[in-house]
Amino acid sequence: MSQVLDVVGGKWRMNILWVINKHKKIRFNQLRREVEGITTISLTRGLDVLIENQLVEKYDYESLPLHTEYELTEKGKSLMPILKDLNQWGKEWLH
Repeated sequence: MSQVLDVVGGKWRMNILWVINKHKKIRFNQLRREVEGITTISLTRGLDVLIENQLVEKYDYESLPLHTEYELTEKGKSLMPILKDLNQWGKEWLH
C-alpha cells in the first residue's frame, strides 16, 4: 500500500488524474486552472511523478503556438474506477 500511496498519494495527484481523465487530453494551463488551489510548482511536481510512473503521457507540440498536452496512459485509466469509488465514498461519508 505504501508504494501505491507514494505514486498517487499527496494533496494533488489524484485530483490531477481526475481532471485529466475528464478531458482526455488537456493543456498545462487549463489543468492548473481546473485543479483548484494548485500552484504551478505543485502541478509540475505532481505531473513529473505521474509521468515517471507511467500514469500520464506528456506530448510536446512544436507547432505554433508551442504547447504541451497531458493524457492518461492505459495504466492511468485503470485507476479511474478506484478513484470513482473513492469519490463516491467521500460523497456518502464525508459530508
